[in-house]
Amino acid sequence: MTELTIDQALQQGVEAHKAGQVQEADRLYTAILKAQPKHPDANHNMGVLAVGVGKVETALPFFKTALEANPNTAQFWLSYIDALIKLEKLADAKAVLDQAKSNGAEGDGFDKLAQRLNQTSKAQDPPQDQLQSLINLHSQGQLQQALKQAETLVQQFPKSPVLFNIQGAVFKGLGRLDQSIEAYNKALAIKPDYADAYNNMGVTLKEQGKLEAAIEAYNKALAIKPDYAEAYNNMGVTLQEQGKLEVAIEAYNKALAIKPDYAEAYNNMGVTLHDQGKLEEAIEAYNKALAIKPDYAEAYNNMGNALKDQGKLEEATEAYNKSLAIKPDYAEAYYNVGNAFKEQGKLEEAIEAYNKALAIKPDYADAYNNMGNALKEQGNLEEAIEAYNKALAIKPDYADAYNNMGNALKEQGKLEEAIEAYNKALAIKPDYADAFWNLLGTAENISEAKNWVEQCLKADPKHQKAKLTLTALQYYEGDKSGFDALMRSSLKNNPYMRSYAWAFDLPVLPELYFHRWALFDRMVEQSQQDRPFYEYGVWRGKAFQYLINTFKKGYGFDTFEGIPEDWHDKKAGTYSGDGNIPQIAGGEFIVGKFEDTLPGFFSQPRPMASIINFDADLYSSTICALNFSKPVIDKHTILIFDEFIINKNWEQDEYKALNEFCFNNNYTYEVLAISFFTKQAAVRLIGI
Repeated sequence: MTELTIDQALQQGVEAHKAGQVQEADRLYTAILKAQPKHPDANHNMGVLAVGVGKVETALPFFKTALEANPNTAQFWLSYIDALIKLEKLADAKAVLDQAKSNGAEGDGFDKLAQRLNQTSKAQDPPQDQLQSLINLHSQGQLQQALKQAETLVQQFPKSPVLFNIQGAVFKGLGRLDQSIEAYNKALAIKPDYADAYNNMGVTLKEQGKLEAAIEAYNKALAIKPDYAEAYNNMGVTLQEQGKLEVAIEAYNKALAIKPDYAEAYNNMGVTLHDQGKLEEAIEAYNKALAIKPDYAEAYNNMGNALKDQGKLEEATEAYNKSLAIKPDYAEAYYNVGNAFKEQGKLEEAIEAYNKALAIKPDYADAYNNMGNALKEQGNLEEAIEAYNKALAIKPDYADAYNNMGNALKEQGKLEEAIEAYNKALAIKPDYADAFWNLLGTAENISEAKNWVEQCLKADPKHQKAKLTLTALQYYEGDKSGFDALMRSSLKNNPYMRSYAWAFDLPVLPELYFHRWALFDRMVEQSQQDRPFYEYGVWRGKAFQYLINTFKKGYGFDTFEGIPEDWHDKKAGTYSGDGNIPQIAGGEFIVGKFEDTLPGFFSQPRPMASIINFDADLYSSTICALNFSKPVIDKHTILIFDEFIINKNWEQDEYKALNEFCFNNNYTYEVLAISFFTKQAAVRLIGI
C-alpha cells in the first residue's frame, strides 16, 4: 500500500461496496488482505461481498478468519451464522451460535438467527394456494413454468418436502430423471416417512429402467402407508415389465381391494392378462375400467388391441374409434387403427391412420416402421424404404426397421444392400432370429443357406420354419434322416413338409435357389433368348423390368387393380397397382381380366415364348392363362410359377392349374428349379 494506508483503503472499499461498485470494493479488500492476510474487517467484508453475488460457500473462510482475528465483533458472528443457514449447514450454524452466546454475544440479531434456525430445522411448506398453483401448472403440462416457479419457492422454503416432491414430478415430466430422483431424496431427507415421495421415486426409477430399485421404493411407500392403492398399482406395472405377470396381477388385486373403483388398476390388469394370452379376461378387465370411467380412452385402446388379437378386427377398429372420440390427439390409437386396417388388407386406410398418428407425434418410430410395411405390401418399395429410414433417424437402434428395410431391398433385387441392412439389425440385436431367417433369402448356395438356418435356430431353437428347412437342405446334401423323421411326426402335413415331399418325389431333384433373382438368372441362361417373354400378373413391374433386361421384348397381362377374388387370407383387390401401368421400354401391357383380354390377344399369331412368368396366384387366373398361352408354348419354353409351393393350400393354386392343364392336354412336365424360400417352381412341358 504505497499511496493509501490500510485504513484509507478499507474506508474506500466500504464506500465502493455501498455504492454497488463490487469490482472496485473487491480490488481494495484484496489489496488489504495481500498486505495483511488476517485483517478482520477486510476478511469480513470480502465474505459479505461473496454472499452478495451468490457465492455463499466462498464467503465462509473469510468470515471464519475475521472471527478468529476478532471474536468480539458481533457482526462477524451474525454474518457467519447467516451464511451457514443459507447453505443448510444447520448443525454447524447452531454450533457457531452456541459458541457466540458462550462468548457473551447477545441482542436482537442473535435472537432472530436462533428463531430462523428453529423454523428452518422443521419441515416448512409454502402456503396452500402457492402449492396448488404449482400443482395446476404441472397437471396442465406447463412444465417449464412449473419448474421456474418451483425453483423460486425452494429458495423461500428450502425445508418443504411437498415442494421437493412436486419438483421431482416436474423434473420427471421434463425427462430430467436424475434431477427428479435428487428432488425426491431431498423430500425424504426432510420427511423420511413421506410415502408419496417414495411412490413417485419408484415411477421415475421405472422410467430409468431400474426396475428392482423401483419396486424397493414402492415397498418403502407401502411400509409407511399399507393402504396405498397407487403404490400397489405402480408396483404391478413394474412387475409386469419384469415379466412377473402373476405377481403383477396380485399387486393390482391388492390395489383394487383397497380402492374398488380404481379404473387404472383394472386397465393395467387387462394389459397384464393380455400379455398372458387371456384375452377374454383382459376384455372383462377393460370393461370394468370403463364402467367406472366411461371416458377412459386408454382402456378403449387396449381393448381394441385385445379384440385385434382375437381376430375381431371390425370390433377392434370400433374400440379404437371410441378411444379417439374421447381423445382426438391419441397417436397410439391411430397407430393401432392402422395395424388393424393393415391386417384386414386395407392398406390405403392403414397408411392414412399412420399418417394421422405421425401428425400428432412426429417422432413416432413405430408408426414409420409399420407404414413402411404397409407400403411394401402395396409394392411401393422406394416409399417403404424411405419410411424405414425415417424410423431409423428417430430410433437408430431400431433392429426391426433394419430387418424390414432388408426385406424391401431384397424385393428390389438389391441383395448387397439387403444383407447390409440385416447385418445392421443383427449388430443391434445379435439373437434376432428373423434377421438370420431373412438372410437365408439372400443365399447363393446350399452351404450359405444352411449357415443362416443354423444361426436362426441358435437364436431361436423353436423357429419352426428353420427347423423344417434345415431338413430339406440336409436332404439336398444327401442326409435324408431329418426329413424322414419329420414325415413320421405330426408335422407331416405341414405345408412346408408337403412341398418338400412333392419335390423329393420327383424323378430328378430340381436345382435349388434361395431368391427369385437367382432362379430367374438360371432360367434365363437355359431359355431361348431370341424370343420374347410373357408375364401374367405384373403388379408394380419389378420382375418384368428384371426380365426385359435380357429379352428386350415382353408382354404383360394384369388388371392393375389387384387380384379379382379372395385368395387365402388376401382380399380381392390385394396387389393392386392402383391402376398405374408400368412404363417399361420394350414392354407391351394388356390391361384387364384374363378372360376378357386373352381371347382377343391370342386370336392372332403371337411369337413363341422364351419364358412365361405366372404370378397371378389364383388357380382360376392361372388355368385361364395356361389355356390361352398354349399356342406360344413349346418344348423350349420355361414356365415359372411364383406361388407354386409352401403356401397353406398350395396344391389348390398354381400347382393345381399346371397339373390340370397337363392332364387335359396329355402333357407331363420336368421341374428344372425350385425355391422353398420364394415358393417358385420352374418347369418345361414334355409332349407338347
